[in-house]
Amino acid sequence: MSEDFIYYCYRCGAENQIDLPKPKAPDYHHTSITCKSCGDSTHVLISHCPNCHRYVYWIDDISIPDLVNGFGKYMVHNMQALIDRAATQDVSISIDTPDNYPINATCPCGSTVTVELFIPDLD
Repeated sequence: MSEDFIYYCYRCGAENQIDLPKPKAPDYHHTSITCKSCGDSTHVLISHCPNCHRYVYWIDDISIPDLVNGFGKYMVHNMQALIDRAATQDVSISIDTPDNYPINATCPCGSTVTVELFIPDLD
């Protein structure tokens, strides 16, 4: 399912129309968009509102999926160090980690939309 995504460049203000996928939340599409007027580029995380079928999007120049994955790796490393220290004292612990990271937004229609970024099993 796709239709034109219309946005105004935050640098030059030009209107841009791009044919992008419109996955139903909690699924999302992550892509880079480029202004046809000034060439400025940014990453967006896109989903759509299940009630009114508008695009719901997050501008993420820091790449939210990469950030979540990097944080997941950091946490697994730190948790493993904790588990290893406990093992030296003959203690067994386990830590349950989530499978996804939810990001919320409110659509102009008033509905709450949540996308879920998958957190890989890194241990």
